[in-house]
Amino acid sequence: MTTSPSIARSSMVMAGGTIASRILGVVRQSLIVAAIGAGLTGNAFSVANTLPNVIYMIIAGGVLNSILVPQLVRAATNPDRGRDFTDRILTVTGLGFLVVTIGCTAGAGFLVSLYASAMQPDALSLATLFAFLTVPQIFFYGLYAVLGQVLNARGQFAAFGWAPAAANVVQIIGLVAFILLYQGNIDPGQWSPAMVLLFAGTATLSIAVQAIFLVIPLWRSGFRWTPRFGLRGVGLGQTSKVAGWAFAGLIISQLGFLIASNIMVRAADAGTAQHFIPGPLVYANALFVFMVPHSFVALSIITALYPRISRAAHEGDTTLLRREYARGLTVPTALTLPASVGLMTFAMPVTVLLFSSRDPGEIRPTAQVLAAMALGVVPFGIDVLNQRFFYAHDDGRTAFWEQLVLTGSATTITVVTLAFRPEHTVAIIGAGIVASNVLSSLFGMVLVRRRLGHLGGREIARTWLRIGLASVVAAVIAWPVVLGFDGLVSGRPGAVLVLVVGGGVFGVAYLLMAWILRIREVGELLDPILRRLPRRGGRHDPGH
Repeated sequence: MTTSPSIARSSMVMAGGTIASRILGVVRQSLIVAAIGAGLTGNAFSVANTLPNVIYMIIAGGVLNSILVPQLVRAATNPDRGRDFTDRILTVTGLGFLVVTIGCTAGAGFLVSLYASAMQPDALSLATLFAFLTVPQIFFYGLYAVLGQVLNARGQFAAFGWAPAAANVVQIIGLVAFILLYQGNIDPGQWSPAMVLLFAGTATLSIAVQAIFLVIPLWRSGFRWTPRFGLRGVGLGQTSKVAGWAFAGLIISQLGFLIASNIMVRAADAGTAQHFIPGPLVYANALFVFMVPHSFVALSIITALYPRISRAAHEGDTTLLRREYARGLTVPTALTLPASVGLMTFAMPVTVLLFSSRDPGEIRPTAQVLAAMALGVVPFGIDVLNQRFFYAHDDGRTAFWEQLVLTGSATTITVVTLAFRPEHTVAIIGAGIVASNVLSSLFGMVLVRRRLGHLGGREIARTWLRIGLASVVAAVIAWPVVLGFDGLVSGRPGAVLVLVVGGGVFGVAYLLMAWILRIREVGELLDPILRRLPRRGGRHDPGH
């Protein structure tokens, strides 16, 4: 299970952009909490700013991200190298997103009440004002997705990975300006139109920049878009069936989120000024940190593998499919599993560093939610890999059933939270992410094995076991550092000290254990970095 240089390089290119984006994203999320807190105002913005993501995912998210790449790869074999197909996709999807965006913006008030029916009146009114400015992000999310998949299908990954970093810079500028002008943490009833415009407007501007950023590399590559209408006769018959299943899966997914959103809002509204209860913004912040290792490692590798999996599926190369799928199971885990264990170990200092606001009561509940979510990173990545595999085979039906297992189990756990105290609602929902992703990823792996036959399951399991053992040993060694510095230095300086010292101990201990246990996947991930380092004595790589 060795990673080819092309995959390693492509993954590193995307990972570089992801690192920059996630670092800037951490700054962005921290500034949001510093500006408006994680209470009623924070929940109002979280609901409004989540709406464009939800609507985008419902109408096209899975279709564009999972189905479009195989079709672009196949179209590239046509005499025109897929130019006609690409033009038509850009024209039709662009117009479609524009129409949907206009309609959803007009209905922003209804959408807010749908996802936050229990929200207090002042906060609900503020969320509606936010939504009128954030819902237009739908069009730019769609444009970013389509242009990004066109670039990925052409083997160009850099811009797609770096565009979110540019978006974060724009929003950070807006947040800093807001804090300087209004000093942050304003109650829902105190917002002026200028404040709403600055806070929510820069959020939408950032997504517009993210989409436009991708036009540059496409233009430089020589691509020129020509408007072409209609998709009849371009080979999308089978794809439309797959898209139908993908759409059904997304509807199921977003129904689950609709239930979770209302239950989290209901729980948060039970809190008081003296007793903070986590709500949608705490969930969003924890999910953001949760996604960092997934985006940095798993998604970068899977995105680089996906065109290869699509070509192998198109050519019927089972041997290559089996090898690439096994890579997707083991190589990302060498970093995502220790990252999960690390997030559990350092949940409190991470939360103090990133999400401190004027209310110290927000810290511990947020850390508990993050710790509850942490172990879901690995199965979440496997879920994504399974979905890509099925879509590469034009098998939307199986991908739908995996989504149904995921959402069904997660929603069941979400509903169960109604039997518990509101303080525990979001943490239980976070733990439900782990449980549901484990169930759905195992379900998908069984179905992949039926299609491919023997996957080397014992070797994969042994690899996971060694990585897990190395991660746990590293956490045990690093934990005394967390306890030793607890209370010694408070606030963000203390959190930085714990993370630098404790994180360093954890990282060294894990790498040492990886060497002792011969976890070669760690070396495969680090090799592209080590190759770039200067070597002593003038030595060079063989062949150079």
